[in-house]
Order: sequence, then C-alpha cells, then structure tokens
Amino acid sequence: MKRLVYGTIVLLLLCAALPRGATAIEGLRGATWGELRYDIPKDGRENLLLDGWVKQGVDWTRWGNTTLNTYAKLRYRWDSEGHEWNNLLGPAVGVSLDTYVPAGLALSVGIEYTWENRLLANDNGLERKAIAYVNWYGWWDLLKR
Repeated sequence: MKRLVYGTIVLLLLCAALPRGATAIEGLRGATWGELRYDIPKDGRENLLLDGWVKQGVDWTRWGNTTLNTYAKLRYRWDSEGHEWNNLLGPAVGVSLDTYVPAGLALSVGIEYTWENRLLANDNGLERKAIAYVNWYGWWDLLKR
C-alpha cells in the first residue's frame, strides 16, 4: 500500500513539473460539495452537522467523455455535539479517471491520499491514509425520453 501512495505522489509531482508546451491541458475543473443538516432529536440531543469538500483539478488528457485528472482537495466536517470523528479539516491529493455521459451519469475511479486533522482529538489528531474509490452520480427525467 505504501508503494501505491508513493507512486501516486510521484505521478502528481511529475504531472505538475511538465513544461507548459509538453502537454496540452484539457481543463481546470473544480468542484465543491457540501451538506448542512439538522438532526431532529427524539431524545432532546440536537445536532447541527456540516460536511463537505472543495476540489481543484487538472484534466491532462481526454478520451471521448473520459479524462485523466489530478487534483487537490480540502475536506471539512463539523458538528455541534462535538464528536471527535465529526470535527476535521484536512487536505488531500489524488488522481482519477472521470467519465461524464450527457444522458445522465458521472463515474470516477481513483486513488486519494488524505491528511485528516481531527480538531477535537486528545492526541495530535492527524490521520494519514490512502483511499481507493469508485464514485458515481446519476440523474434522470421521467418526462423526457
């Protein structure tokens, strides 16, 4: 697993070090996701939860609707109950293959290395880990064909 993490970091550094004329950048896609949620309590314990991320990437090459993307991300999570696992802030870097089908599907396959700073942890609260992932998002309209 360490080899995979180090390989990903080296790949990201090599991509960043390429001279501007050596490759044509296909895009500079950025994205954000977030959720602010209030848990309606049955037992009187209220909780407001904020969760999300901000991501900036570089599309290095394209094959139809698929791109090779490297990115940096900032993740955040906070809750009003003060749970250690729900209070973090941390950066991440990653590489992914992203496919977008206009008919209603987005699919990403990649690996990400993240530093999670647990803000309320008793120890230093820093957790480093590599994450391999597949994520998707789909949409449709039942009135359209």
